[in-house]
Formats: sequence, structure tokens, C-alpha cells
Amino acid sequence: MSKNENLINNIGESFFDFQSKLQFFEREYLHKCDINDISISEIKVLYRIGISNTKSMSDIANELKITKGTLSITVNSLVKKGYVIRNRHKQDRRVIILYLTTKAIKAVKTYQKFYVLLLNELVNSDEDSKTLLDILKRLNAILNDEFYED
Repeated sequence: MSKNENLINNIGESFFDFQSKLQFFEREYLHKCDINDISISEIKVLYRIGISNTKSMSDIANELKITKGTLSITVNSLVKKGYVIRNRHKQDRRVIILYLTTKAIKAVKTYQKFYVLLLNELVNSDEDSKTLLDILKRLNAILNDEFYED
């Protein structure tokens, strides 16, 4: 194995390790903040509803790369738990618009705080921040290009 292959394998292992730990610590942080009734998948849906301009079910499903059926099941759960309000669009009754409740906004802000704390530990300078942002943008572009289809 060449040095480059070894380095790539080490990066891959570190990336996998980070993903596994991230999901665990996201849950832990929410539990420590007394948010115990929603999953990480649900908080990500809430986050996307909160930052979305359109807030339609189809748009949110596309942004999260999940099916409309999966989103519908998640939203049903979030409505029952008091995190989301679902309304039909006034002009087009086929379109469902999602709104966050006060309870959901608190949960999303808590989730955002976790990432602010994590990223503040990671980056020490504007240069670090720009480098990390560039890497994340490149990773997203690679995934959007569906590189694995080649």
C-alpha cells in the first residue's frame, strides 16, 4: 500500500469514526438539554423546515434527500408531539406548508448551539473556517454529482 493509499484509508476511517460519534453526541446533547422526545432524524426535519423559504413538503423532502412518504411519516409524528403545524396552501390546496411551533424553535436553537460549540472547538482562525467551508462545499458537490454512478 502506498503512502497516499494509507493516508486515504486513514482519512476514511477517521471520517467514519466521526460520523458514528457525531450521531451519538447529537443525541446526548439534546438529552442533556431535556429534549428527549424527538430523534436526530426528526430534529433535522425541524431544522430544514426552519431554514426553508418555501416550507412545502416536496421541497423539504428533496432538500433532505428522503421520500415524501418518509417525510410524511416523520411530520405526522412531529405534529402529534407538538413540534409542527401543517396547513394547506391557500391558492393550491395540494401543497402542504409546514410551520414550527415555539417548542420546535427551542429544539432547533439547541441543535444549532451544539454545532456552534463543536465548530468553535474545531476552527481557530478565519483561515481554518474558510478551509473547512471549502472542504464541506466540495464534499457536497461530489455527492450532488453522484460520483459513485461512474
